[in-house]
Amino acid sequence: MDKKKQIKIIYKHSGLANFFGNYIKLNSKLKQKKYKKLKDYILKHELSHSKSFDLGHEFNIDYKIMPSLILFVIKNPETWIDLLPIQIKKDKIIYDFNLMILYGLLIICAVMAYMLFFFILKGIFFMKIPLF
Repeated sequence: MDKKKQIKIIYKHSGLANFFGNYIKLNSKLKQKKYKKLKDYILKHELSHSKSFDLGHEFNIDYKIMPSLILFVIKNPETWIDLLPIQIKKDKIIYDFNLMILYGLLIICAVMAYMLFFFILKGIFFMKIPLF
């Protein structure tokens, strides 16, 4: 990375991590020595956002680090705010399009499961309708 494109790291008390173009906000608890591997992984992930915007990037997961990430999130409820697709911070409204797409896909799957259950499994869709 060249000197013009230095990305600053700012520690905060809420959320897990966010990339904002020229800086990354990380949870301040990640400074603890016991979270060094997790912090390195999260920084690597957030820095890769600087190269391109890709929804598939969000699902490129290292499954070795996932248990420690899940435990960190469970132990620190202040990180849950990053699960909201729209956040209001000071005077800005911040949209997370990846989460909007993910939640949209989850809603579509839920509607399809609902339709599958009621229309096919309950027989409503294939009801015998007398013609005369």
